[in-house]
Amino acid sequence: MPANTAGAGEQMRVAGRLLGSWKRALGELAIVALGVLLALWADQAMQARQETARATAYLERLRDDVRADIRSLTFSRDQARRRLEITRQVDAWLHDPEAAPDPDSLVTSVHFAGVLFPPTISRFTIDELKSTGDLRLLKNQSLKRQVADYYNQIGLQIDQWSAWGDVGITETYFRELAFVLDPELRLRAGTFDPALMRRFLSASGEHNEPSSYAEIRGTAPEIGATRADADRMLERMRTRPNFEGYLRDSMYWAQLSGLLLDGVILSAEKLESTIAAEIDAVSR
Repeated sequence: MPANTAGAGEQMRVAGRLLGSWKRALGELAIVALGVLLALWADQAMQARQETARATAYLERLRDDVRADIRSLTFSRDQARRRLEITRQVDAWLHDPEAAPDPDSLVTSVHFAGVLFPPTISRFTIDELKSTGDLRLLKNQSLKRQVADYYNQIGLQIDQWSAWGDVGITETYFRELAFVLDPELRLRAGTFDPALMRRFLSASGEHNEPSSYAEIRGTAPEIGATRADADRMLERMRTRPNFEGYLRDSMYWAQLSGLLLDGVILSAEKLESTIAAEIDAVSR
């Protein structure tokens, strides 16, 4: 009996040591696993913060691009309406046999009746998002659809519309203008101050910026058209078989351009508002 008792005790001590070893091993394994999980969590948390910061930076750049688009679109819309006024005035002179407009005003109006100022669209940020695959950083699916719709609208309406307008006006009105406006007078009408033109095209909205075609001439020489020049121009305009139709095409194009740009401006303003709200939400 004593020998059996001693053997049983030894077995219990061995079993206790084995159990303690397993407990220590499991404890160490749990600590290691917890450490790995904490490291993974910290790494993921840091990556999430980095991606949130990148997404916010992209959103801020997109907002700045859209704001620049709104300024450019508004400028082009305003100039389209100005061109509509000019073409209507020229059309009125064309059909009034008693019309005796100021010669320089006639030259300038006839020249600028076909001039287009298409908007400049900022695409750098959206192109970078697409090319780098970082579009995935924008988690708001509704916003992503709105961004895609906006740039699709730009491509389908503005780019194509501008291309048609450039080709149409160049192939019609301006070719006909070569037979109506004396070359020297046309050159003078198209002379402008480069610095003023740059400020004019910047569409900054500052109070002292040029707001019309006449103002960009600055210190350019006067056109110097005479009454005889004006009468000769009116006669050519009235007798050229295609001039009236091309002028009215330009008038119609100016009207449609203004309406089209109004619609795109509304889309841009809505997108700017959505982006601003998303920046606030992501930054919280």
